[in-house]
Amino acid sequence: MKALFEYISVRDINILKIINNSWKCKFLDIIMPFMTYLGSFTFMFIFCTVAFSFNNTLLHTMVIKAMISITISTGIGKILKVSVTRLRPFINIPNLNIKKIGIDKYSFPSGHTTGAFSLALIIALYFPIFGFITIPLAICVGISRIYIGVHYPTDVIMGVFIGSTCSFLTYKFF
Repeated sequence: MKALFEYISVRDINILKIINNSWKCKFLDIIMPFMTYLGSFTFMFIFCTVAFSFNNTLLHTMVIKAMISITISTGIGKILKVSVTRLRPFINIPNLNIKKIGIDKYSFPSGHTTGAFSLALIIALYFPIFGFITIPLAICVGISRIYIGVHYPTDVIMGVFIGSTCSFLTYKFF
């Protein structure tokens, strides 16, 4: 089991370095910090508030379920963060290109990716045509977290899993 974790850790760091160092360019340096905020609580709150302001019952139902999914997935993410206590990559790995953003010191799982997928999948479930926009944007949020040096790929993968699972279960059972 230890060998498996070591294998995953080495691959995790290698992928992180490829995305963080090899992809570095002026265009992505501008776009990625913007993309990362699409997974922020502030963005999701504003999006849900604006969407709820429209006089549409289906949209209201979608927003309520989005808020439920985001709340549950965020709670799960917070519990995992304080349980696992995995330090962010820029703390442990030298020579990463990082963007200074307000964050705590733990990285697993990615909260921005969790939130982005919670919202993106609920939107896609209620309005499938928008899934072609929301899912790729949520993927970009996850990649941006690696690009700016604040998450490992496995942090992002777990965020995708938690956010997507919570959205699907909220859609089906709430």
